[in-house]
Amino acid sequence: MRKMKYVLIAALAMLLVVTACRISFGGDEQDEQSAIQTAIAATLTASGGQSVTQATEPTATTKPQDTEAVPPTKTPLPCNDAYYISETVADGTDFEPGEPFTKSWRLKNVGTGTWNTDYRLKFGSGDQMGGPNSQKLAYSVGPNEQIDIAVELKAPNTPDSYKGTWQVVDDEGETFVYNIWVAIDVVEPEEEAKPDLTITEFSINPETPVMGENAHVRVRAHNDGDADSGGFRMQWYGLSTFAEPSCNWNIAGGLVAGGSVLMECDFAFGSWYPVNKTSVVYIDVNDSVDESDEGNNSASISPFGVSAP
Repeated sequence: MRKMKYVLIAALAMLLVVTACRISFGGDEQDEQSAIQTAIAATLTASGGQSVTQATEPTATTKPQDTEAVPPTKTPLPCNDAYYISETVADGTDFEPGEPFTKSWRLKNVGTGTWNTDYRLKFGSGDQMGGPNSQKLAYSVGPNEQIDIAVELKAPNTPDSYKGTWQVVDDEGETFVYNIWVAIDVVEPEEEAKPDLTITEFSINPETPVMGENAHVRVRAHNDGDADSGGFRMQWYGLSTFAEPSCNWNIAGGLVAGGSVLMECDFAFGSWYPVNKTSVVYIDVNDSVDESDEGNNSASISPFGVSAP
């Protein structure tokens, strides 16, 4: 143990000498360090000690810092958004079979992009009612601007209730307006209101007139229709075979719907006739009134005759 102590002292002395003299080993500072280590090792060996190799400190390696990946900058896409304002053809509107109509929706562009003319109204589902599969917007619509999107449709031929949904898509086919719709009722057409002139009373007094004596005739006309008739004429033929009427009446003011008028006259037959004839009265003789029923414009008395005096 004491011997080892002396050996270490000798080695230390050698280190001081070498350091103080700056002995050059024909190399750089690292070579000098190696030379010192060699000299110490030789001293220890000469002294019968074990060879000691100086541990070399590990060289510090700089660890690269992790850098966070920065995503590429994206240009924000315009936002498509719409606000519903109003529409034409309210839900449940009545149409006759096959009747054409125009449905429109007023929308406001509340997005950030412009709706160009490649944007489309597109049929979605339900009853298409003769409309197109799609159609382009009529003009471009910028942010905060409005547009009336109209489509031409036709009521189906069968009376019923119908509904079809539509959408608005952008120029890439992406839908941004869902389920705007058309809902109508198809009904049987209402008949046009018309007058209907009839004869509700026709009498001759006496029932068998006497030749050369006046017979009194009463004729009541009635309007069974739903509209005013306007002016018309009535004529009575004592015998249906007469070429000329026995009495004429001109109802210039016509008859209101549900109204009636009584017309009278006296007539003397110039001949007698056996009771196998017919006496007839006609209403609207010139067909001047457009009636709902043109087949009830006459009345007759048969058999009819005129007795001899």
